[in-house]
Amino acid sequence: MNQGSGRQPPSRRSKTLLILTSIYGLLYLVFMASGNYGSGGWEPLAVKILFLLFVVGYAVVWLDERVGGALFLLWWAGQWYLALFVAGTDRGAGVGMGVPLAVLGILFIVAW
Repeated sequence: MNQGSGRQPPSRRSKTLLILTSIYGLLYLVFMASGNYGSGGWEPLAVKILFLLFVVGYAVVWLDERVGGALFLLWWAGQWYLALFVAGTDRGAGVGMGVPLAVLGILFIVAW
């Protein structure tokens, strides 16, 4: 029994979501390591800030799926902002590639 802590052990569904999020995170890390994002101005800074938000969301989702899922949805909203107002090229790429994480965010909130 896990008395004292209000945290329940992760369910099978939660473990699957965490594994999928980890795979997404590895792919995102490869993208960031490539350095192939942004043509100057505010775009590279915005991409790095959104990556930092993802890393925070990834860490939080292991502790509280609901808050982590909300952070992933906030990250996706940031991708929309980047595409509509900041990016000079490939305006829809971040939004399109962010759909899987947005779906995972929704599933984390629902699974919670």
